[in-house]
Amino acid sequence: MPSKTGKTLDFAALPDKRWPGRLVVGGQTLDDFVAVAEEPSPDASWTVRVFQSTSVPTLQIREQWRTIGAVTEWIPTLVNNSAELSGKITGVRSLAASWQTRGPVDFYGNKGSEAELDDFEDRTELDIDTITLMPKGGRSSDGIFPFFALTDRNDALAIGIGWSGRWDATLRHASGNLEVDVGLPQVGFVLRPGESVRLPSILLAQASGASAEQIRRVVRAHLANHVVPKHPAGKIHNFIAHGMMHQYHVTKDVSEQIELEALERAAALGFEAHWVDACWYGDTPDWSGEVGSWNVRRSDFPRGLRPLSDRAHELGMKFIFWMEPERAKPHTEWPRAHPDLFLSFPGDPSEHVGNFWKENVLLLNLGDPRAVDLAFEKISALITEFNADIYRQDFNTTPLDAWYAADAPDRVGMTEIRYVEGLYALWDRIQATHPGIVIDNCASGGRRIDLETLRRAVVLTRTDAVDVGCRATQEGKIDIVNQVECWGLGHWLADHAVLNHTFDAYGVRGALCTGFMAYRVLPKDEHDPEYADAIAAVAEMKRLRSFMADERIGLIAPDLEKEAWMAYQHHRHSNSSGIIVALRGPGADTDSVTLHPEYIDANATYQVTKWNDYRADPLVQLSGAALKELAITIAQTRSSVLVEYQRVDG
Repeated sequence: MPSKTGKTLDFAALPDKRWPGRLVVGGQTLDDFVAVAEEPSPDASWTVRVFQSTSVPTLQIREQWRTIGAVTEWIPTLVNNSAELSGKITGVRSLAASWQTRGPVDFYGNKGSEAELDDFEDRTELDIDTITLMPKGGRSSDGIFPFFALTDRNDALAIGIGWSGRWDATLRHASGNLEVDVGLPQVGFVLRPGESVRLPSILLAQASGASAEQIRRVVRAHLANHVVPKHPAGKIHNFIAHGMMHQYHVTKDVSEQIELEALERAAALGFEAHWVDACWYGDTPDWSGEVGSWNVRRSDFPRGLRPLSDRAHELGMKFIFWMEPERAKPHTEWPRAHPDLFLSFPGDPSEHVGNFWKENVLLLNLGDPRAVDLAFEKISALITEFNADIYRQDFNTTPLDAWYAADAPDRVGMTEIRYVEGLYALWDRIQATHPGIVIDNCASGGRRIDLETLRRAVVLTRTDAVDVGCRATQEGKIDIVNQVECWGLGHWLADHAVLNHTFDAYGVRGALCTGFMAYRVLPKDEHDPEYADAIAAVAEMKRLRSFMADERIGLIAPDLEKEAWMAYQHHRHSNSSGIIVALRGPGADTDSVTLHPEYIDANATYQVTKWNDYRADPLVQLSGAALKELAITIAQTRSSVLVEYQRVDG
């Protein structure tokens, strides 16, 4: 799909290049932002491009920009350089481009998270006319995932969106022309003299002769190599963690002793992190009702959380603590001390009764720098007090209505913009102050995953669908739900995790990623029938997870309705090694499948280890022809086969 000459996205040469977005200002459409300067960026992998409107020269776009291989990213900021108010800005498009096509256009995206059985399920629409995408309630991946691919069955492009509020995208195809618009759906604000606002960032990947699957792999590799946070050694962060929140939901019983006993048991099984979730703060055990009082509840933890952290570190483990600074109940400490820093939801409070997201809920206005200071100072103090390694930030509300209720008539959309800017400022400040700290982005389980949160945080809980009391748990569909999520998110992300309830090979391999949080009581000793599986699951995760950053190839897609067969491959190009996983679900009618893994040389020889669940067959050498057309037989349902391969003939 070559880009039309009127809106090229090739920034290889600066002269005569235009910003690939569009604004509507004072009723006038401005798509005439021309590059006028280029400046160095503090990050050497980026440059700063300055674009200026030819019709309204006082408006500029200052844009962080980079191209790496087939992927271009830009992070735009709109600046009013006038001594006067700008015209009212009623349209914001960070991407407004069109491509000539050579065939029907097909859309390949994914559902977002809603704590439902089909979270992150593939969404495919063939031969599209118009598609409009927009997340729900003001969280960027609530209902729809902000990455998608498009093909004209000849070439392909993929787009990622970086806006941790509400974005929208409109895709139109007609008469051999594909138009793509991405931006903010509801704005109407003026900019004050010298004022600037951040706009949604964009990732664009383009490839000739590529399929949707191939362009998604390009984006996945780019995110893994150039976007997501890394360990100082350059590796993707990964943790096998455990905590007692699942029990707390049921019993409301927690103590230092309970946590220490769980920690000791986890360490004995090889776990790498102890996780204290929403059970440590406030005055009562009501986790949701105490948000806003961020004092350690001394009745349960008389010495605070530091003894847990210290013991975890003594055992070679990391320490994770949970907090939800953006949401508060009116009776708690923060809103009582700082009422002017909180936003309320509009309407009569009786309208919100029974609505978990809004009933008796206040929103810390991160658009106010004082609110960012408040949150930062408390979070920073707790990181130091607990000597924490991972800070887990949740966000259990839908902020959109509160944002718009706070807007002045001539500043519609500005509360959201400043809030999103404040969120990024908060996380950036935490990481600058605490080098090495890892931020875990929860947001009701995977509802605020986008290009910008991925730059700053990992995803240790991609959904709440498998939490206590949620549908997958109630309906006994945890395994297939994990398979669907791993398949869908795996198109785009190498690094994500979820709450695991079992240790058997079928359950663990169906959710195989860079780590997991065991959401259950751990087996105590070798007399427990699950003990051996727990040991094996942890050891296997540590052995295999480095492959997660390598190319992921889907071989058989999971079936949410039937839970039959699923299979996938991870291939490492640097040494022609990899893994192949096949899962036979309870709905599979046959005991055998033939898989066709990619990148296998039929003329080569491979060293292969086959695992039937956690039982390894002897190491063998296999011809590439046999591995390239791999026959798998699994006698029992809810069982799996793992094949580890390595080319050995050079």
